[in-house]
Amino acid sequence: MIYLLELPVGAPPHCWFAFDADDLRAKLDAVGGPPGHEIRVWPDESSAVLAFENEADPLWAGPGWHARRALYEQLLATEALAEG
Repeated sequence: MIYLLELPVGAPPHCWFAFDADDLRAKLDAVGGPPGHEIRVWPDESSAVLAFENEADPLWAGPGWHARRALYEQLLATEALAEG
């Protein structure tokens, strides 16, 4: 799976996934192309989990906890992280 974290200015972060490159292209085509704001992409589950666990990432500082929470919720939803 490919994990994507959208960081729109003035709106809450939003995390979603694509099964593979073809699915990613289809999802982006369905919404008219890539978003016009910052987006973080992790090519697989392992790199997304490592990013989530990296407390030193400046993105997670201060109000960035919302972005980290969005990634956490997506990882839980796709069972990349075990609860508990």
